[in-house]
Amino acid sequence: MQIAMYRMTWASLIVLALGIFTSVSFSAVSHVLLIVPAIYFTFIAIKNSDNLNLPLSAWALVGLIISIILSVVFNLDILDRPLKNISKAKYFLIPLLSVFAFREIFKNYIDQKKIKFILNLFIIVTSIATISGLIGLYTGFNPLKMKDACHATRACGLYGMYMTYGYGISLFMVLMTGAVIYRKRLENYIIPWVLYSGWIIGMIGLVLSYARGGWLGYVLALPFFFLKGNVKKFLSATLILGVISAGVFLSSDKIRSTFLDRGTSNDQRIAFYEAAYKGFMEKPLFGWGYRNFEPNMKDIKKRHNIAYPEFGSHAHNNILEHLASTGGVGVLFCIAFFITWLVESFRRDDIFGKTMFPFVMSFIISGMVQYTFGDGENLFLIMSAWALFAFNEKELA
Repeated sequence: MQIAMYRMTWASLIVLALGIFTSVSFSAVSHVLLIVPAIYFTFIAIKNSDNLNLPLSAWALVGLIISIILSVVFNLDILDRPLKNISKAKYFLIPLLSVFAFREIFKNYIDQKKIKFILNLFIIVTSIATISGLIGLYTGFNPLKMKDACHATRACGLYGMYMTYGYGISLFMVLMTGAVIYRKRLENYIIPWVLYSGWIIGMIGLVLSYARGGWLGYVLALPFFFLKGNVKKFLSATLILGVISAGVFLSSDKIRSTFLDRGTSNDQRIAFYEAAYKGFMEKPLFGWGYRNFEPNMKDIKKRHNIAYPEFGSHAHNNILEHLASTGGVGVLFCIAFFITWLVESFRRDDIFGKTMFPFVMSFIISGMVQYTFGDGENLFLIMSAWALFAFNEKELA
């Protein structure tokens, strides 16, 4: 039984490596494979209560899941399919339970050879997905999807939405940059040509996605690789990146127009933010119900005379979306999860912590202008990163 659970957990990681940047449906298979060993190892951990040493971010995640359920329960009268809304909590619940399974396989099943295999597989598959999207961008036809490119002027990878790809590849590039910075410590795990070619291909995909928030999330996160124990290096990196970014911004008409000349996009986002706040004021405790703010946005805009009442959407902001959909209770746990994960990664001195700290910073920054914490494709990457991170250095050793 134990060996079977190890193999199913390992298979789920292989599926994630193959699926995160290729197919959300295929990525979902990882949850199917993971749920049984996750429950099995969670039960064992509870039975042996001395192994229940979860980080604070895990308990914040427990609170977030409970607040999601309560937000639906308190809005049953306005929800058409409440069980569907509650089922979306699986993106948080399964990673939470999987922590125990990941602990076990890293202790007793996964060796250096397996880690090397999974890391190189993830980078190669993600690079192939990006290349296919770039071919689609310049030819109009995505060869791996066997259909037209998702957008005429923006890279999408194998996703059907350029925004989802742009923000996802931004987070991937933070991880890749960490791998480049700490390449000497990873030389036994990542093949050099895979690392460097993967970084270059990913950077091309990020740039050509023209996702402003993704760009900001990546660039603003980079100095945080140097913050811990070296404030001078952090400030120097910040200054250098600031000068380079300003130079690129001033010298490139295309990049300036991406930020400044986007029609009504900026004004619409402000209207989304205002609608989220007004929605929270109408239902301050548990909000409108998880994933139920978007269907009600148009009516909220009309009631409060907010601009662009004909456009309904999510809040385009992780915190404001939870504020409107899960209310004050839910947003407190959401913020607690972000902060505790950030602090925990800063305190760690292993390569997980050194890379995860800027990753979480990037996630928080880019999430101020896009709802990445509810996007299925991005959630597989974000929550898998958290679940793999959520055991301490001593347990890894």
